[in-house]
Amino acid sequence: MTDFEIYRFTSRPAAPAVATVGFFDGVHLGHQYLFRQVRALAADQGYAALAVTFDRHPRQVLSADYRPKLLTTLPEKLDLLAASGLDACAVLRFTPAMAALTSGAFMSRYLVGAFGARSLVVGYDHHFGSDTGATLADYQAEGRAQGLEVVPAPAFSTAEFTVSSSTVRRLLEGGNVERATQCLGRPYALAGTVVEGRHLGRDIGFPTANLRPSDPGKLVPGRGVYAVEATVDGHTYGAMLNIGWRPTLADGRGPTIEAHLFGFSGDLYGRGLTLRFFHRLRDEQRFDSLESLQAQLRTDAARCRRLLGL
Repeated sequence: MTDFEIYRFTSRPAAPAVATVGFFDGVHLGHQYLFRQVRALAADQGYAALAVTFDRHPRQVLSADYRPKLLTTLPEKLDLLAASGLDACAVLRFTPAMAALTSGAFMSRYLVGAFGARSLVVGYDHHFGSDTGATLADYQAEGRAQGLEVVPAPAFSTAEFTVSSSTVRRLLEGGNVERATQCLGRPYALAGTVVEGRHLGRDIGFPTANLRPSDPGKLVPGRGVYAVEATVDGHTYGAMLNIGWRPTLADGRGPTIEAHLFGFSGDLYGRGLTLRFFHRLRDEQRFDSLESLQAQLRTDAARCRRLLGL
């Protein structure tokens, strides 16, 4: 059994290849810019454009108590890599033994030996291998010894904001889904299964679908009320979403993710639901009565509809 799997997105053979290495969480605009460099060099050389990534965040192996807040699950990441125009992706099973490899050993065993890479595009300020002090010059010298051209990619920059996976995480945790969308190049998405709740929303005129995320490691944006789109069974609805602890009820049930789908009627229990975040309306807050909560929900719903163009 090999310690990697190759996913092919096009009919082009996956080797020889121009490769790039990274975890690529979120596949944000910086990653997409890097992939354009890979695709351009691959087209110039007549090779496949290959992304090399890992099945888990490397820090999960290096630090046993690390719990990542992922922007993308592996299936989501593969879909986004395919949409980026790459020919293939190699997914490595990251282990302590792999973490111990130097950059030269990683090149030899995987990039050159397993994947037939002829060129490696190194992202701005990206490092790999246990020799954490290695520089671009070191990578290039090692690459020359192995017949692997190492090419630095220009840094991605914008006058408006800095783009990185950690930046996107901070934005989402703070509820700034609008700026996160700018960094990702698309709205942030959260998928899962609808589970049964207390039915209070239905009783006050706003039935909700309670989402249980499919991956517990996926980041849930910060508490508050959001305007989102909800997709179920291939149909998309505008929706009002609350993430939080339901302070008006004080029911001690823990945080919930509850979406009210505009124009939907029926039973969603057990069905898959995907949410895409567009706008944050306000903080979660406590109301003195259910009537006050209901009045605020009417205001929130009207605002959501306007923001979503409904």
